[in-house]
Amino acid sequence: MAARGQSLFRSYALLGDILCAAVGLYLAFYLRTRVSIPGTETLLPADKVRFTLGNLILIAGAQTLSLSLFGLYGARERFRDPLGRLLLPALFFQLLALASVYFFAFAQPYAFPRSVLLLYILLDGLLLALWRLALGRLLPRPRRRAVIIGTGPAAALIADAIRRHPWTGVEVAGVIGDGDSPEGLIRLGSLDQIADIASRERIDEIILTPDRGSWRDRISETIPAGWPAELLVWPSPFETMIGRLRFRIVGDLPLLEARMRPLEGSAALLKRAFDLLFAGVFLLLLSPLLILAALFVGATSRGGVFYRQRRVGKDGRVFELWKLRTMHPGAEVETGAVLSSPGDPRVTIVGRLLRAGRVDEIPQLWNVLRGDMSLVGPRPERPEFAEGYAGSVAGYTLRHSVRPGLTGLAQISGDYATEPEIKLRYDLAYLNNWSLGLDVSILFRTLPVVLTRRGI
Repeated sequence: MAARGQSLFRSYALLGDILCAAVGLYLAFYLRTRVSIPGTETLLPADKVRFTLGNLILIAGAQTLSLSLFGLYGARERFRDPLGRLLLPALFFQLLALASVYFFAFAQPYAFPRSVLLLYILLDGLLLALWRLALGRLLPRPRRRAVIIGTGPAAALIADAIRRHPWTGVEVAGVIGDGDSPEGLIRLGSLDQIADIASRERIDEIILTPDRGSWRDRISETIPAGWPAELLVWPSPFETMIGRLRFRIVGDLPLLEARMRPLEGSAALLKRAFDLLFAGVFLLLLSPLLILAALFVGATSRGGVFYRQRRVGKDGRVFELWKLRTMHPGAEVETGAVLSSPGDPRVTIVGRLLRAGRVDEIPQLWNVLRGDMSLVGPRPERPEFAEGYAGSVAGYTLRHSVRPGLTGLAQISGDYATEPEIKLRYDLAYLNNWSLGLDVSILFRTLPVVLTRRGI
């Protein structure tokens, strides 16, 4: 139901946005040829007007591209952020894109006069704001009531994650199970009452959690590195309900195969070739920005321009990750390794700007070329943190079976403060569903994350 609602929203939004662009373009030409506008000397001559089908197609494409890049077709940004926070930068991006096309790509600048372009952006912004507000009333945020099966730590973790992301539209009604309910959650009854509870509470979703770790949760920690045997699982009826399973038929037994080595052979070679090609291209294209940022770092604070930090890579090997320095020298002399937080006083003024646009991470492309990292994969942690997570998060070391990445599924799906247990789920989902297409998709989806400064 929620997926259908979001699909319906995207369809309506796309059609309305294109219509806003067409109407805005027509009004811009009409006003410039019929109405004297302050700041303009004369009316636009008729021979300057080129209201063509090509203009309409280009405007519609720029409209949908800019709105898509800034997340205005997604549920997260739609319900989490104020409309103006995303619409204004999207309009500015569209202005730059159209100006570049019309005044650099076209040999005849009269096809779209500058005054018409500025007027179009203003009219388009007004029409979009009115349209999106109306669409919000037509298709309000869906509300789904959920109940969690289980009363252990996993139930509290999931409930807290849902509570911190109200844009999802999910509301936890309570928990079902034996024992005391976690703090802040209501125990609605026992498992044998689930049907009555779901009907009485009008539950839309049921979330199952393990109450405690089983031997299956710990088996990954008992298998040594390089173990040659395949791991086959005799699934329960519940496990056969989960999508995208890989079965190994042994006799007449449908055994579930768990992929312990997700990237080997030709897949690993293909991913490495992709990394080398695009890391080299990205580093070449971004080198002017990197040089400019390095000059600002060196001119505004004492210390080296670059900063090297120990991180855990593939197979647990520690390597030195390169970044532009964003903190004052000796920031961790007294505190040791600590996570950065919003408003961290250790971060310089220039460092905050670099972090906002992820510019400080550009030198990590060198780590990709060296083979320490990949463009896409689990983010590398510092050894001090990785050691703690390995002892507290079951299966954490599985993420070290591939090279860490500049970006990953967890980075485009979660937030900076998302718990390691949740990030691990994204990392393992990426490992067990890897494809080159998935890497390309994650790279494209990283762009709006950077542009909207989410997760900083």
